[in-house]
Amino acid sequence: MESIPGPGAWIYSKIVAHSPFIKDLYGAVAEEVSSKFAAGKMLDIGTGPGMVPLEIARKSKALEIYAIDISHAMVEIANKNAREAGISERAHFHYGSAEKIPFEKDYFDLVITTLSFHHWAKPEDCLKEVSRVLKENGELWIYEMKHEPTEENRNELKRRYGPFLSFMVLNFVRAHSSIGFAKIQEVQSYKNLGFRETGVEDKGMFVKLSLRK
Repeated sequence: MESIPGPGAWIYSKIVAHSPFIKDLYGAVAEEVSSKFAAGKMLDIGTGPGMVPLEIARKSKALEIYAIDISHAMVEIANKNAREAGISERAHFHYGSAEKIPFEKDYFDLVITTLSFHHWAKPEDCLKEVSRVLKENGELWIYEMKHEPTEENRNELKRRYGPFLSFMVLNFVRAHSSIGFAKIQEVQSYKNLGFRETGVEDKGMFVKLSLRK
């Protein structure tokens, strides 16, 4: 697991806040969550500055939103962002990791993680821990950037974001923050994790891996 220290956390939060590529992803995730989960409890793992939970909170007024990160600085920034957005009573940020989630068994209806799964050093242990805090029929949604984007994906990226940003995404962001199809297949082959259904959805430059308890 990786933790971003204080100064790096503030820099990262500014980059995220001003990146149209990342903002579009977060907006799409928030729209997908709010369209299926109007109420209940959800958890965001590896929340960073909390942009995804804040977007979800704006769209789903009855959804109880919790989020964790292994960077104390990120948790501080996320709580500050929630206060400034006026939604700190509905979006709660805590220190924690996928390996040790600070919530009781059968607590959440939905757990999500966005561009964080590739940091999980022990994915099987983490998935078992996620299963522990999910209710029966609860779902885990994992969003990651594709490590092997198609030519169509690359062209669409350039069309939407221009040559410079698409170059940065394809050559630097993807190198650090992406998941290959082999890893997706590996996750789907895991046994005895507490999940009974898995599915993969192609989302252009991204992939969504879903697991149902």
